[in-house]
Amino acid sequence: MIERIESTLDSMGQRRMLFIIGDHLSGKTKLVKDCLVSWFGQDSESHYVDVGLYIKNKVADEYLDIYKIYPEEFREDAEGFFNQLIEEKYKDNRLVVFDHMEYLLSEKYTGWIRLLDKVTLKDNTAIIVVPTEYEKSLPLLAYKYLRVE
Repeated sequence: MIERIESTLDSMGQRRMLFIIGDHLSGKTKLVKDCLVSWFGQDSESHYVDVGLYIKNKVADEYLDIYKIYPEEFREDAEGFFNQLIEEKYKDNRLVVFDHMEYLLSEKYTGWIRLLDKVTLKDNTAIIVVPTEYEKSLPLLAYKYLRVE
């Protein structure tokens, strides 16, 4: 499967976004982490980000009550957090794996795709790990994707 991912990435022109789709516990995360170790060795962790954990660490506890009352404010703040994450990760890396993005996927919010689209047009690559239940919310006709069984 690593060879399929490499082949797919090598065949891409612009818009270098690859979605890895599969059921929960199907091995998606392990697969992408194995790819990163194969490609980057000890530096592989700098190319992987748990988006859910990143956003959780960015949200101050005092804002949780506000977000419960005004969830649309969290959506706006989450976009800012994700934009900041992209800037941080692509400062030193040309390939980044984004995992555990369930919140951004579940909200039918597509702003994160536009943000990634901008950086992947500049010789950067994004691999996005997606649970099967969210695949219908993705514009898969515009991007490459692989299924993990």
